[in-house]
Amino acid sequence: NDKELLRAWQDGDQAAGGRLLSRFHPSIKRFFDSKQLGAAGDDLVQETFVGLLQADFRGESSVRTFLFAIARNKLLDHLWRLRRDRERFDPSCTSLADIDVETPTGMRARRDQDKLLLAALRTLPIDTQLMIELHYWEEMPYKEIVEVLGMPEGTIKSTVHRARKTLEKRITELAESKEQLESTRQGLQRWAERLRDETP
Repeated sequence: NDKELLRAWQDGDQAAGGRLLSRFHPSIKRFFDSKQLGAAGDDLVQETFVGLLQADFRGESSVRTFLFAIARNKLLDHLWRLRRDRERFDPSCTSLADIDVETPTGMRARRDQDKLLLAALRTLPIDTQLMIELHYWEEMPYKEIVEVLGMPEGTIKSTVHRARKTLEKRITELAESKEQLESTRQGLQRWAERLRDETP
């Protein structure tokens, strides 16, 4: 199991580490790719796994949620360094758009509807964006998202519900044409399924 593999990796078993990397690397890569951080995203993927290797894992959560919590901390540390007015950085209300992170082209922005959805996601508070991505892309139950974000389950459920409506509004505002708008209205679930399939 994952916990045994992690303990073995931390004890020096490289094969165990390879199995964990094979299992979780696509999800962590997807996590950072969606933030459109360019080369920094690749560095953060590596830092996340180094953090897992060096962590004091007590087995109180699953390895997956523990790993995503590390990824979130790495992301927030990176974004905090990018923010000019750092005292105002708050992932519950600060968005990627607020930080003005550049939006490079890449795998996730190949299709017009993907560009539109990613642009809309960037306007959500960072933690809200993470809730949406963990729920839809990673198919993570709310109880596990609680472990990643350290927030009450009810708060997460209500935030995801409101965020879906906000996304629909943002998509309508950002659409450059009726065709682009209609092509985007395929639903978060179908979009998430395709993005999971496309992640190497």
